[in-house]
Amino acid sequence: MRRGRWRIFTFALTLAIMFGMSSVGNAAAFKVLYTFGTSGSSDAALPEGPMIMDAAGNLYGTTVGGGLYGGGTVFELVKNSTGSWTEKILYNFKDGADGGLPLGTIVFDAEGNLYGAASQGGLVDQNCTIGCGVVFELTPSSGEWTETVLYTFTGIPDGGMPSGVVMDAAGNLYGTTTIGGVANACSLGCGTVFKLIKADAWKKEILHTFFNYPVDGAYPIGGVVFDAKGNLYGTTDVGGLSGGFEADGTVFELSPGAYGTWTESILHTFCYRSVFCGDGNGPEAGVTLANGKIFGTTNNGGPSAEGTVFQLIPENKGWSVSYFDFDDLDGLGPMAPLLFLNQKFYGVTSQGGISNGACALINGNGVIFEVAQRAQRMKENVIYEFTGGNDGCGPSAGLVADAAGNLYGTSFQGGPANGGAVFEVTP
Repeated sequence: MRRGRWRIFTFALTLAIMFGMSSVGNAAAFKVLYTFGTSGSSDAALPEGPMIMDAAGNLYGTTVGGGLYGGGTVFELVKNSTGSWTEKILYNFKDGADGGLPLGTIVFDAEGNLYGAASQGGLVDQNCTIGCGVVFELTPSSGEWTETVLYTFTGIPDGGMPSGVVMDAAGNLYGTTTIGGVANACSLGCGTVFKLIKADAWKKEILHTFFNYPVDGAYPIGGVVFDAKGNLYGTTDVGGLSGGFEADGTVFELSPGAYGTWTESILHTFCYRSVFCGDGNGPEAGVTLANGKIFGTTNNGGPSAEGTVFQLIPENKGWSVSYFDFDDLDGLGPMAPLLFLNQKFYGVTSQGGISNGACALINGNGVIFEVAQRAQRMKENVIYEFTGGNDGCGPSAGLVADAAGNLYGTSFQGGPANGGAVFEVTP
């Protein structure tokens, strides 16, 4: 795999050539709700997956570090009547059979149980020396939460390193594994899309196994989303249909058919070059569906080689692509999906913005941005630049919004204990 899986923030500096429109606008109202590490060495640390919000306005998320055993956590931030927030660790991963380093999207069912995926732990074998990962359920009872492992991955042929889950109306779970599947297509397998069927005992089905270029993508890091018809959409970090080394990531669709079969369609293959590729390359986040189009981010590429926001527009003969190009000032290296709210898109970049060395990120501490569409073009506005102080730095998880339009997210590192922070921002 081209990039380090644990978000090693290294990017090449190149001359910024602006093909889109961007600006650093007026700062939004920003507030730190919690800094990880505040409650001691066993506190959660390093939040990388997106948070979710319950009906009471409480926040839930995962961290890939910290906890009693150092294997990561699932946490809750409770909103108090005074406006303050209180952290509670719901589960501490042991990085053993229960899993470790939880990643990606988590989801509630109608009964209040919480589901997610841990990217390692579980079964240790020749395919996954640190464990291939698990899908888990957390069940609340009398204020405590109990973990149940629903499925343990084996690498070949079912996949390894799962990246979160989504749920359908029947309570079935869907997700991607970054590696595993077919051993001869990639060194550890190119990844899979899976389904866990809810029954007395959960049953797993592989919906698609990736094969890498020139026939397919590889390494789906960002998970999947549903459309209204039950089709699944996602991205792969590398691969595509251009052949050889001419492809560097894809946007794909999986459509359900008769007898439980699923058919993959590659909707777009990204350019392979690190510079002067208009559409970008290396999408590490999933996609967002809005207004009949597909929106997302690429971690690299674009004319400035610092990542893009792209949109795929349906046409009679396929999909056309347009994009916005980042530079150092307005952001660099987006890793998170976009949030669609009030006809605008909101997101974060892991670097760019203020470059003061506070978090040892040589290309800036990261930004929060909004993108508005103008005809077929996109206009970006930076609404917050991270300082590397209590607000942390390196945000790599998507945002969530409350009913009032306030945005909530996390910074991956920084803060007093260098464990990251949870923030609220009002655009």
